[in-house]
Amino acid sequence: MKEIKLNPVAELAAYKTGILKPDCAKEDEERYLRLVAEFDNFRKRSSRQYSQLIKSANEEIILEILNVVDDFQRALESLSAPDNRNKSDDCENILAGMRLIYDKLTAVLKNRGVREIEALNQPFDPHYHEAVMQSPSEDHEEGTVINVVSQGYMLDDKVLRHAKVVVAS
Repeated sequence: MKEIKLNPVAELAAYKTGILKPDCAKEDEERYLRLVAEFDNFRKRSSRQYSQLIKSANEEIILEILNVVDDFQRALESLSAPDNRNKSDDCENILAGMRLIYDKLTAVLKNRGVREIEALNQPFDPHYHEAVMQSPSEDHEEGTVINVVSQGYMLDDKVLRHAKVVVAS
């Protein structure tokens, strides 16, 4: 194809009106479109990362609080054992106070999206449970959780701490 040579004045007018574009204009336009797409991807990725950061920002402190919850739970179990029932009224007051604190602490965690992993009498699932022991059982099917040593917890859909369990063998 033969290239038509324009008068310099006509060529300048064609460039100004956009009828003609310099050769580098196509490259600049492609570079611009790639840059816009890259920025859009960056913006979406940053938004996802920020959302994930918000969700898991309190994960470390929640793990520490869960250890306190475990201690409260053990204390409540030992104080509410049948042999401790008739010791004194002081024991009942301490027990009531501990139950109140335990309830408040678990409510705070629940409001933050923390929930317990249901483990007892469930089939063993390594995604949610950590087997610390196997025990023969005539009452339960093999692979069933028969005792929970330490409660497991989830934050939304993420496992914070696996439930430590005893599995029937």
